[in-house]
Amino acid sequence: LANGPTKLRGYGRYLATRFRAYDNIIWVHGGDYKPPDRTGMRAIAEGIREVDTKWLHTFHGSRGTSALGVMGSSEAWLSLNNIYTTATNVTSWAATEYARSTMPFFLIEAIYENEGTIDEAGLRRQAYQATLGGATGQLMGNSFIWQFLKNRWQPAMASPGSTTLPYVRRLLEAKAWWTMVPDAGVLLKGGQGAAPEETAVGRAGDRSFAIAYAPSVRTLTFDLTQLAGPRVRARWFDPTNGVYREASGSPFAATGSVTLNPGGNNSRGFGDWALVLESVP
Repeated sequence: LANGPTKLRGYGRYLATRFRAYDNIIWVHGGDYKPPDRTGMRAIAEGIREVDTKWLHTFHGSRGTSALGVMGSSEAWLSLNNIYTTATNVTSWAATEYARSTMPFFLIEAIYENEGTIDEAGLRRQAYQATLGGATGQLMGNSFIWQFLKNRWQPAMASPGSTTLPYVRRLLEAKAWWTMVPDAGVLLKGGQGAAPEETAVGRAGDRSFAIAYAPSVRTLTFDLTQLAGPRVRARWFDPTNGVYREASGSPFAATGSVTLNPGGNNSRGFGDWALVLESVP
C-alpha cells in the first residue's frame, strides 16, 4: 500500500517480463489472504497483463472461500477459479462451485500431509473428491515442506503422499477427463457414504466411461443403463501403485445394475480404491 498503484503496476510489468519465457505459469494473487483494499493487488495483475496476456490468473483467499466467490465477476484479470477447503468439505465445495462458476476451478488448498491427521489416504481422498467433483485439477501440500523444517523437509519430498498422488494424474490422463461431469447420484445408486468419506464419481458426457473413488472398502451399486454400452468393462485401480485389476464378472451388460466390492485393502494396506467403468462393444 505504501508503494501505491503506479509502482505496483510497474512491479507487475517487471514480473511478466522476468517470467514471460516460461511455459508453465499460473499467476496467483492474494496469498492465503483477503486484502481489505484490492487496489494494490489489482495494479500488479494489470501490470502483468500489459506485458503478457497468455497466462491464467487466480486468487488465493482465506480458507473457506473460492476465488470467484471473493473477487466476483468484475475483476477483468481473474480467469481461473479455485476452492480452498478443509479436509471434510471438498465434495460440497466442489459441487457448489461447479454449479455456479463461470470459469474452470481447481482445488488450490485443502489440508496438508502431516498436518493434523492427514496422511497419504487423506490426500488421495481430497484429490479424487475434487477432480471427480468437477474441478480441473488439484494441489497437495506437506506441512514439513512448506515450512522448510530443518532435517525434515528433504525426506518429505519422497513422502507417501508425494509418491502416491502422481497416480491420480495417470488415471485421469488415460481418459478424456475434461469431458467428465460430477455424477450426483445418476450412475451411483449405492455406497455413497457420508462426509468426509463419501464416494466421488465423475462420468463422461458421452456416457463412454466413468470413474468412481471410494475412500474405504465398501460395496458400490451402479445403474449401468446410464453408460452407452452395450457392455461395460469394470476395473479396479489401486491408487497407491497404479495397477489395474479386472472386477469379478466384468464385462457386464449395460441393461441393469451391478454391485461391486474390491474385497480388501489396496497394496499399501489402505481401504481406498478407484473403479473405472468403460463402455465396450
